[in-house]
Amino acid sequence: MKNLLCFLFMTFGVACSVSANSNPKASKTKTSETKNKSAVTSKKTALVEQRANNLSDQMIRELRLNNYQASKVRAINMDVAAQITEIEQRFTGDQNMIDNECKAILATRDQELEDVLSTIQYNDYFGHRKVYSKKDKEFVASLSEQGAEKVATSAGEAVQGATAGNASAEAATSTVN
Repeated sequence: MKNLLCFLFMTFGVACSVSANSNPKASKTKTSETKNKSAVTSKKTALVEQRANNLSDQMIRELRLNNYQASKVRAINMDVAAQITEIEQRFTGDQNMIDNECKAILATRDQELEDVLSTIQYNDYFGHRKVYSKKDKEFVASLSEQGAEKVATSAGEAVQGATAGNASAEAATSTVN
């Protein structure tokens, strides 16, 4: 009797787990959610990379960094750009909160750069921090403008395509009549 009950419970458990794992709607939903998340993540990663590379390139030129310093500065700026981008997205519209949150990150970057740069280079960097920050904000703003222009261009192309499609449909109906 006990063996029969155990067998029935095990069979019932296996049947329930199989039916839960074979729900195609759930797997399609998970797949589309994963695709959407990966698309957002790839856009965010591209923004972070562009932002970090822009700032790093500027620092490499102006501070005259060697290859070792350049690779270290790129890594530091990549980390900082990722953190700042995340903060900007989290606190969109609240510039005071963004500035307060970024102060700690920028102070950490200053300490890390002090270990990488020579004394003269660090003094030059420290004196131009506001300029680097300003140029970084301008760069991000230019990327935002370019993104808005791309959206506007895409919308314009869609309207032109729809207008052309309507014109050809009207031409087709007029020739039939």
